Amino acid sequence: MSRVHFALNDPQGPTVRFQFMETAEAESVPAAGETTHTRSLSPAAASFVREHPEQAELALIVALEAAAATATVHDNPAVRHGLPPALEPFIVETADTDAIVNVSEAAALLNVSRTTVYEWVRIGKLIAWGHTRRGLAVPAEQILGPGRVVDGVSGVLEIIEEPELAWTFLSEPWPFEDELARPIDRLKYGAIDEVLDAAPAFGMTFT
Repeated sequence: MSRVHFALNDPQGPTVRFQFMETAEAESVPAAGETTHTRSLSPAAASFVREHPEQAELALIVALEAAAATATVHDNPAVRHGLPPALEPFIVETADTDAIVNVSEAAALLNVSRTTVYEWVRIGKLIAWGHTRRGLAVPAEQILGPGRVVDGVSGVLEIIEEPELAWTFLSEPWPFEDELARPIDRLKYGAIDEVLDAAPAFGMTFT
């Protein structure tokens, strides 16, 4: 079985040492100060690493950066340390993409008053729906941190007026021109126009 081994070393700044190993090879000995991880690879992944080692290394780095951008990093200094400044706007306070919070919980995540949450829902800055025993249901993933929400939500609500349906569109994979992706993730990375262009097609399936 083929495996991929990577070690995090932070003597002067976080770096990753990438190593591809076949089963017969001995275990890699960590260098001083390294945190090591080894994972098995599928045959297809192993073949890709053999044929494209530089691209595989780059893919690993990109995957780590993407994971850091969407993890709950504010309470985890080990993850937050070394995060590129360009990724700071995309940090999500909660890693639970299915989490639904009430108005009080949303206000706490946003560090605003309950009145502000209701106002943001009224003007379409936040998606929320229904009156359950806990009050309005607010998808937590659209909240990025104190005073920060995902841009573009109001535009989606102008096209798909039913809030719960609008959130269904945002949170489920959609076949964009270049890839299958969740619209909410596209919004987080600033692709508002792409998402707004796709929203009418989703809305038409329910009219």
